[in-house]
Amino acid sequence: MPDELIAPLHASDLWLVVTVLGILLAVLVGFLPLIGHLRGRSDSTRAVPVHVRTRYRGLIDEIEERYRAGDLTTRTTAQELSSLLRDFAAEAWGATARHMTQREMREAGLAPLADAVARLYAAEFERDVPETAAQELSVAREVITRW
Repeated sequence: MPDELIAPLHASDLWLVVTVLGILLAVLVGFLPLIGHLRGRSDSTRAVPVHVRTRYRGLIDEIEERYRAGDLTTRTTAQELSSLLRDFAAEAWGATARHMTQREMREAGLAPLADAVARLYAAEFERDVPETAAQELSVAREVITRW
């Protein structure tokens, strides 16, 4: 056995630091889509097809005609508009808003829909129903037009 044994060489501490930073970076990149989803950020601009907007404008006009003819009360008009707006979100972007709460709508990035549904809830469920459905029809048209 030789008298001169050479001690094993140790890896540089720099390799350990680089490895840990690389793992942290990979984890961060892996969770970026989840973080964006939780914050309600959409991955792309969500443009509504023209034919969908046109169709829903026509459906709102039909509801207004039925209201003016006396077939619908203010309360039932608000209920139909609320359902229509939820269907609009589903058809425009595939959002399953049919059974979402207002909070869930906001978390899903559907704040204009949540605001409109909140306004329609007042006409649907409050004791003092508005005398006319003009405001509710206006809210629904605004969502279809601006969103």
